[in-house]
Amino acid sequence: MVLYAAIFTVVLTLFAADSQAIDVVQRHRLPNGLTVIIEEAHSAPVVSVQMWVRVGSADETDKEAGISHVFEHMLFKGTGKRTVGELASMIESVGGDINAYTSFDNTVYHLTVPSRHFATGLDVIADAIQNSSFDPDELKKELEVVLEEIRMNEDSPGRTMYKSILRNAYTTHPYRRPVIGYQETVSSFTRAQILGFFRQWYVPNNMTLVISGDVDGSAALSEVKKAFRGFKKAEDPHKKRPVEPAQRGLKTEILSRPIKDAHLGLAFHIPSLKDPDVYALDVAEVILGGGETSRLYKKLKLEKSLVHGISSYGMSLKDPGLFFITAVLEPGNIGPVISEAISELERLKHEGPDHEELGRAKFNIESDFVYSRETMDGIAGKLGYFETNLGDVNYEKKYIEGIRRVGSDDIRRVLAKYLNPEAMTVSALLPKDAPPISRDAIAGTIAASLKAASSKPVNAASDTKTTKVRLENGITLIVKEVHSNPTVAFYGAFPGGLRFETAEKNGIGNFTGAMLARGTAKRTREELSREVDEMAGGVSGFSGWNSTGASGKFLSSFFDKGLGIFADILLNPVFPEDEIEKLRKDTLAGINRQEDNLPGYTFKLLYKEMFRVHPYGMPAIGTRETVANFKRNDMAAHHEAFFAPDRMILTIVGDVKTDYAIEKVKAAFKDFKNTGKALARPLLDSPPSGIVKTGEVKDKEQTHMAIAFPGTTIGNEDSYALRVLSEILSGQGGRLFINLRDRLSLAYSVSAVEREGADPGIFGVYIASAPDKKDQALSALMKELEEIRTNPVTSDELNRARRSLIGSYEIGLQEVSSQASDMANNELYGLGYEFSKEYPGKIEAVTVEDVLRIARKYITLDSYVTSIVGPNGNKAESEPKP
Repeated sequence: MVLYAAIFTVVLTLFAADSQAIDVVQRHRLPNGLTVIIEEAHSAPVVSVQMWVRVGSADETDKEAGISHVFEHMLFKGTGKRTVGELASMIESVGGDINAYTSFDNTVYHLTVPSRHFATGLDVIADAIQNSSFDPDELKKELEVVLEEIRMNEDSPGRTMYKSILRNAYTTHPYRRPVIGYQETVSSFTRAQILGFFRQWYVPNNMTLVISGDVDGSAALSEVKKAFRGFKKAEDPHKKRPVEPAQRGLKTEILSRPIKDAHLGLAFHIPSLKDPDVYALDVAEVILGGGETSRLYKKLKLEKSLVHGISSYGMSLKDPGLFFITAVLEPGNIGPVISEAISELERLKHEGPDHEELGRAKFNIESDFVYSRETMDGIAGKLGYFETNLGDVNYEKKYIEGIRRVGSDDIRRVLAKYLNPEAMTVSALLPKDAPPISRDAIAGTIAASLKAASSKPVNAASDTKTTKVRLENGITLIVKEVHSNPTVAFYGAFPGGLRFETAEKNGIGNFTGAMLARGTAKRTREELSREVDEMAGGVSGFSGWNSTGASGKFLSSFFDKGLGIFADILLNPVFPEDEIEKLRKDTLAGINRQEDNLPGYTFKLLYKEMFRVHPYGMPAIGTRETVANFKRNDMAAHHEAFFAPDRMILTIVGDVKTDYAIEKVKAAFKDFKNTGKALARPLLDSPPSGIVKTGEVKDKEQTHMAIAFPGTTIGNEDSYALRVLSEILSGQGGRLFINLRDRLSLAYSVSAVEREGADPGIFGVYIASAPDKKDQALSALMKELEEIRTNPVTSDELNRARRSLIGSYEIGLQEVSSQASDMANNELYGLGYEFSKEYPGKIEAVTVEDVLRIARKYITLDSYVTSIVGPNGNKAESEPKP
């Protein structure tokens, strides 16, 4: 571990040094639209010149499949002033190399020459790009070469399996086609098609020229301008690509070929390059299958000898890509390998990576970037890729920062979100003489593997010692020992929050909670901040819908001092006048900003109508009027009324011994003896009598719409089926996303909302659409609500929703602070501090019939509240108060 830390420090140092070079990257846009990237690098007398063209196989029509690749073959086949072979000969004669490649999203022409021959290299690229002749005889010959390449690929087991996965995983998007095309399309290409393709795509405003190496940047730019001065700008040739619908279910293809070994591929849909989840997915691919220390290699190759080789990698592209797990193996091991791979995947989802393997994976990724800067070609390729695919030539910094931020919980989250074995694509390529295997057998193996994985105990902090005691002053103390990491969390909760506020003092709970850590009888705000920062910890107060209190988290080595500060802010806040004024200013600014957050503002208006009597209808932050009038005495009175030991649930989770924690808590809270006043339960609202409309007209680009019905309470038996119902509607695999976004293109954001409270909350749906699609969006929402309350959901939908809810709950309990808050709230709301063990069973017990019953009970299409905010938003039509 010491050696690893030392190496990692070296990488950081190297990367810091390299970042200075990144800062001097020059980016220019010529009048004709050509983007020029230049990075001076004088470590060797070499220069790389690359032309990145923003066209690839995914930009082709079905009839053009493979034309980008054919064009790439033809570009160096002679120009108006140079014969066939002369362009390549010029480069090779000075000791350089020249080549090209085509991908789904780009075509790249690249050469490397000694820097003293930069002018030759630039001339060759400029001549080929602008003046290729596309000789008919050469085209005929080159088409035969490409057809032979296609036939050669047919003999490659790896490529055959790869193509099988693509054509099954993608049903609509052009990523389903091989970059090289098909024999029938390639053999049909004519010179007229090639020239048409050239005129459409090979225009300067669709290209990026990258120069990296031992050149003077200013002089190089001057040469580029001369070389491309006659290159004319044209219209942007790009058209919107088809959107691939979410995969719903397992897809399997089994092939046989005259080969020796079997080849297996598993693929999962992942987001596009620009999605921030890519950072965690890239780290996950290294942990799972990136080399001999990866989980899959160690388990399936080294320990069980089930494969000849195995790896995982992400195909991250401009549009959503795929995450692959591929293996070469004996035919008889297909089932065991699928089973073990899923077992390792599910284990990583539940447990997350350990500290060392997470660090090693990030170290390997950063190292690749360091090594890529050893060659001019590596530097240029990276710059071209970032500029062309991400629109940011300096994206390397952002990417490395993203990789460094990835934590264990991020790995678990993205694996649970994207790598679902029940919605993956499987390709198995078998030798002709191998015993056959059926799709049903593979599906059965996957189902059995998932069942086995879900029944295994998770090696997480939940399987530890937990103790509950009641102290003499009435505090309910719960201590859970978790010794896997040297951290400890405190969470103190009391009944309180918005639920017990009045209109006159709306927001006082939120304000008081925020003031707890702004000065005590023992410490000023500055002293609190300094002491907490010195321990790398954190403390804060809170107030929500149903509770109020404080939380803290520290390294366990600072347990005593951390507990002392936590107790201090809970017991001894003094609410300094100067801090009150600072917080008042910040809070009023936050209230003013509410209207800028249109989704939140839409629901603010909705809550106001749904809860006309109950305090849930008020904003937790308060109003301008109430916040402006808060006095120090209001906070002191609120604190005295709600912070009472006989109502307090105090949880401590982390690396501490139970007996020690109990004794320290007794000492820290020995003077906490006041008894709060009895808390009156607020009045409840009657359900809406008819359709109640609220909203506001705002001059914005989108219209935000929410429809809501009265919901249920925390712990009510209906709540579990209602959560499942909400999950079936929500998420990228949910009905609303698939039907309203993917199929009808009505919105970017659409979801279901389910919020429970100590008193009944809400269930509803939300969509944001273009103003001219408002009526269609509302109609589509109502149609989905009618459908789900009329007909049973499918078993696949039910299983997806149950897995998603349980998985996200488990992922959310990784940190000791999350466990502390979960136990405290569960105990406070009467569920019991060990409810986390019961929750998965509650969700698993929900049936198709339960979902239909709950949908019919809560989705009352003749009685609900709708809130619409936007250019054509609602004007409030209030019903009489009950």
